[in-house]
Amino acid sequence: MLKLVSILVLAVSVSSVSAQRLLVVDISQVSLAERIAVLSCQGLMNRNSQDSTYTIKDQWDDAWLELGLDFVKGEMLNVTTEEYLMSVCEQEKFGKLIYSKTEHHEVIPQIITLAGVLDAVPLDIDSGMDQMWMDHKVVFDARVEFLGFTEVEATAYVFDNYAHLTTGVGMMNPGWKQPDDFHPIQHELVNDPQVGLTDYIVQHRIFNFFLYLGCVPFTDAHALLERMMTDDSIPWKKPVEVYGYNDAVHFFGSIFEAETNCISAHNMGQVASSDQNNFSLFSRKEPIQSPDELEPYLDALKKTRAEIADGTLVYDPNKTYMTFILGDGDNIAFMKGGRRAWMEERLQICQERGGCSFPLVWTISPHLLYMGPDYLTWYYSKANETGQDVLVLPPSGHLYAYPGMMSGPVLDSYVDQTNDDCKLMSSTATVHWEWFYGWQQAFDRYFPQYSTRPDSCVKAFFSTNVPYNFLTNVVWPDYFIALDEDVFVFKPREWRGTNQEGNPPLSDQNFLTEEQMAAEINGYQKGSVSHLYLTSDGGMNLGILHTMIDQLGDHVKIVNHEELTEMARQKTALQRQSE
Repeated sequence: MLKLVSILVLAVSVSSVSAQRLLVVDISQVSLAERIAVLSCQGLMNRNSQDSTYTIKDQWDDAWLELGLDFVKGEMLNVTTEEYLMSVCEQEKFGKLIYSKTEHHEVIPQIITLAGVLDAVPLDIDSGMDQMWMDHKVVFDARVEFLGFTEVEATAYVFDNYAHLTTGVGMMNPGWKQPDDFHPIQHELVNDPQVGLTDYIVQHRIFNFFLYLGCVPFTDAHALLERMMTDDSIPWKKPVEVYGYNDAVHFFGSIFEAETNCISAHNMGQVASSDQNNFSLFSRKEPIQSPDELEPYLDALKKTRAEIADGTLVYDPNKTYMTFILGDGDNIAFMKGGRRAWMEERLQICQERGGCSFPLVWTISPHLLYMGPDYLTWYYSKANETGQDVLVLPPSGHLYAYPGMMSGPVLDSYVDQTNDDCKLMSSTATVHWEWFYGWQQAFDRYFPQYSTRPDSCVKAFFSTNVPYNFLTNVVWPDYFIALDEDVFVFKPREWRGTNQEGNPPLSDQNFLTEEQMAAEINGYQKGSVSHLYLTSDGGMNLGILHTMIDQLGDHVKIVNHEELTEMARQKTALQRQSE
């Protein structure tokens, strides 16, 4: 339990130091109630205060802090959660939002929404925290307003009364768990919510909720979700960007995690960012607004583009051209942790081998353009250090979504957003995920938009099928399909690692050993132009990738995505000349 004492010494020191301090608060070992309170206060402080707050939730927070990023403007001061709540936050005179974890576990996401729109800090009565700040006004008492409310009722209440004050949408699972894969609809509240994103939600007044059955037709939750996402009076841009993560209803994986097939309007997509703290701080920096800001880190692409321009990059029908794309960059959790470790490992391996002998293409979320420009710059700079590596948009462009399901103004907007992202990130490609029955729709109304508009910078779509062990509903005559002479869609092929036990039916080809994968690529018809999408779900790592690549024949030429696109262009031109 948090000690309810005044910390006069800190209060004095606070008033005596200069503005723009960085207050660092370790929340790694505190209770859920304290974590929610600190993160909510962090969001409010980083929205309004000259001082900034940074929280330590895990080892990766230490790693990013040590970089000495631009947000560290003045003195850095380590404070305890007690000091932060009882002195720093207390001085700000934020409102009090009273709730009980015991009574309101199911609706904690909605309570966090109210913290943002009411400029308040949630204080749990079960831990005695409601006794803090006795002179602060109670702006919301969940014991009264949410008495007996389910998550559906609480979501409807907050939507009807406060959605017009919000700027976007977030999903935060309060702790629902599916008993097993055979009962996807059943769920029980057994876990604590992952509340890391609270600071960003509060700072930006995001409408945060969770409806376990929200994507399941013929339920009250689904009817409410349909109503909310089609209410044009609410200032949410379309398609609706959903921060956090939808991990409900596991059937063929988390079938609704991309959100697009949740409701009939197909106007939603995911910004995968569950439990990722400190983006209220990173987003205080000006967003990247010009490709010139990333231009110093594009040496590999500059070289490729020069070779294409002067005609020295020539297709050889006796070669097999391959591009390896490291996936999951749409998930900001990966970019915070696992992919940073991979990037550091990549640099180490290249150093040990006397340089990088082949290029890698990394995926990265375009939302870091504004959520964490320092994150984005770090990845671009490290990729540039290899002399070979480049970055592209992740699934499926602007959002983790299935664009083939979209239509009308929603689809037009999505094309615009993805195209703008490509321009700002100096990229020409995106990974594209599509639900297995939606590919024909994508070919009919999505992909062609990039070949017809004169300002399009997207030249390549690297496809992955969802679920990955299903067949697509289109015929692939080659490893790619040319939409015109400049825009290409590459056939799905995914390698998830070498773990060959306990995988879904029909998925064996996605879990090959290093030897098996190398043999497959070596056996591709010479002159082929293709890619391999790599995810870590089945144990994939850079060591496995390097071991496989060491077994490729001399005829296999590994190229980056722009080289591959150029080879596809030249191969297509030769085929058309011979017809």
